[in-house]
Amino acid sequence: MRTRIAHLALLIPLIAWAGCFGASDNPQLGDDPGGNTNEDVIQPEQDIKDDSNKDDSIEPDPVDDSERMNWTRKAALTTAASCEEAEDWIEEAVITEMIITVEQNRRCALSTDGCGYPYPGYGYADSGITEPSVDDEAGGTSDKETPEDYSETNTQVEGVDEADTVKTDGNYIYVLSNNDLVVVKSWPARESEEVGRVTLSVNPMNFFLKGNQAIVLGSANLHDLVEGVPTGERDQGTEPAGGGTDIDAAMSESEGAESGYPDYYYDYRPVTTLTIVDLTDKANPKEVETSIYDGQLMDSRRIEAKTYMALNKYISIYLPYWPDELDWIYYGSQQRPSPETINAAFDALIERNIKKIKSRTLIDWLPHYWTAKGGAKAQYSDGEMLASCEDLYAPSVYSGIGLLGLVTVDVDSGDLMASIIQGNWGNVYASLEAVYVASTNYYFYDWWRDAEDKEIPPISTHIHKFAFDDDGFARYSASGKVLGYAINQFAFDEYKENLRVATTEGTGWWSDQESESRVTILEEKEGELVEVGMVGGLGKGEQIYSVRFIGDQGYVVTFRQVDPLYVIDLSDPAAPKVTGELKIPGYSSYIHPLEPGFLLTAGRDGDEEGRVGGIKIEIFDVSDPSDPKSVKTAVIGDGWDTWSDVLYDHKAFNYFKARNLLAIPVSGWVETNDGGQWVGEYKSQLALFKVTKEDIEVLPFISHMDFINEFGGRDDCRYYNGYWQAHIYRSVFVEDYVYSLSRLGLLIHDTRDFEEGAVASVKLLDPEEFGYYDWDSCGYY
Repeated sequence: MRTRIAHLALLIPLIAWAGCFGASDNPQLGDDPGGNTNEDVIQPEQDIKDDSNKDDSIEPDPVDDSERMNWTRKAALTTAASCEEAEDWIEEAVITEMIITVEQNRRCALSTDGCGYPYPGYGYADSGITEPSVDDEAGGTSDKETPEDYSETNTQVEGVDEADTVKTDGNYIYVLSNNDLVVVKSWPARESEEVGRVTLSVNPMNFFLKGNQAIVLGSANLHDLVEGVPTGERDQGTEPAGGGTDIDAAMSESEGAESGYPDYYYDYRPVTTLTIVDLTDKANPKEVETSIYDGQLMDSRRIEAKTYMALNKYISIYLPYWPDELDWIYYGSQQRPSPETINAAFDALIERNIKKIKSRTLIDWLPHYWTAKGGAKAQYSDGEMLASCEDLYAPSVYSGIGLLGLVTVDVDSGDLMASIIQGNWGNVYASLEAVYVASTNYYFYDWWRDAEDKEIPPISTHIHKFAFDDDGFARYSASGKVLGYAINQFAFDEYKENLRVATTEGTGWWSDQESESRVTILEEKEGELVEVGMVGGLGKGEQIYSVRFIGDQGYVVTFRQVDPLYVIDLSDPAAPKVTGELKIPGYSSYIHPLEPGFLLTAGRDGDEEGRVGGIKIEIFDVSDPSDPKSVKTAVIGDGWDTWSDVLYDHKAFNYFKARNLLAIPVSGWVETNDGGQWVGEYKSQLALFKVTKEDIEVLPFISHMDFINEFGGRDDCRYYNGYWQAHIYRSVFVEDYVYSLSRLGLLIHDTRDFEEGAVASVKLLDPEEFGYYDWDSCGYY
């Protein structure tokens, strides 16, 4: 494939890949592929042609590039017809990304407004926290032999599990603590204790619990888990394609050797790991097997034996974005080079970069995976390509240079299937029928902002559906687009074979265009997600803060000064309509179904001027869709110095329906002096409430600050660097007991008798790790 060069100042230049996104005339893989004899290079399952003689020349013919960046066009994914075409697609995307960045620098170099530096390119609380008085009535304390009721991870879709840092089966609590997976006997509650622990070979992030198996998802540097990895490029004075920082760019080979670190220390290659831990013997959990995947984990789900992962492999090739022959420090002075000199230097830079990009092979680009047994390292040469060439999909518009791997793993059989989607992807949503991935074009807006002759396009989101086949593997099914951007996974919902999507539309904060929000209903028809209905005009001048779809109803909260809660009737997909609206100060950042006709929300309080206050829990009566009402509120704190994990993490929200109990973590700073200079003390608590559809009763809060006494106490100088480890971030309910979790450990309280205090505690953190200070001198290690 040939490529041309043009000046961005005159025309949005991109690479001539018009054939890349349409039907291909390239044949299927032939029977005579070339081989690579380098034993250090992974040999893919599918043979790849030798492209050492491929055409790297530059095509001067003019090309209309507008469609490649036109996100208003139809969304679609096209599969590669051959490995040659797959390689062309990836290279042209990398070239496009490189040109975008280089041309921004060209603009800077040619400007006369003092832009005297290279464009860096794209990259990659509370004075009012109080402990309420204890309820006068305390219940009995008799416990069952076996717990029947216990809380589970707060998920979006029933039957679709989401990974978390703590899980329970009622009898045991399993929790990640640093690199360890810890097994805690949780029943009887008063006898809670650690019974087992395994130190993992990876950095665990979260996990799923499936019977006597923990499916642990983690992150690592490939070099730490795989032997024989070739050291990456060390080009001085360059930076990765797509931006980011090349930590090794300023260090030569000799400097690296003198540093005392191994060569790969500066060659970080992020991978995602899936580790199976056998929990059959609770006292001796064992790491059975670790699979290692190129790329960073975006999100994951589990449905029975199938684990679904969205992995983003950001392509790394180190390229200069500023011509060496141009010294930017002269800009703004009389020694500025002529425009002809500047343009010639940037043209030559682009051509050199293109040749370097095209010198790569497909093996260099595509993600791979490895398997390590029992904590041992895998061999680099044993790696396999994550997907075949025909499983590479290219979007209809330029979407960035990342490679999204949508991976299905059957943890029972070990079977794996993956699709690779070209581009940078944002939201992931999963129903019981499909996984959806979505990407929004605001990432590319600097492309237009300086182009006076170009109209800034609206923000759009392209959505791609991967439906589950009869065996539960996710396969590409359809694509569609909506105007605007989605805030998170809750902005998507599949219901009765339709996909509902809530978005905020506009052209970004830099535009004078007034924002507004909408809900769009899409239906799959012949490989397309086609719009069948839409309701707009929500929250003009505002943006969406939370969304929840429940059956035939949708609930959308927007915010700028006040919090309008919109109730939307979605019973007729072709004619959705707003049936009710309630404006109140503050906003809700998470909406939870309490019971039919009632919502329970978490967010921030506020006033009519738009100033936000403390953390607010609120009940809404939406039984009459035309007249939503606020039933009850409870506010913790009074300003930004109070915060809660639930504002951005729905898994921190724990509503235990069996006991009508709600637990959320709340942290902040409390003023400790009587006057003069303000002095604050950090406070972290688990806020507890008794919640029914009519009322919110504030219960005593639980703090881990006194738990610090078991780690040396507040007089220990390590406290000042370790108090944050008392931050409560999760909770678990088992019958009438609540288990609050911080990095320090677990405290267990009987919700029928808070006056008793903690009935048990389990330390998770090694006391020597508290505060990261030396025991003797309190100096750094």
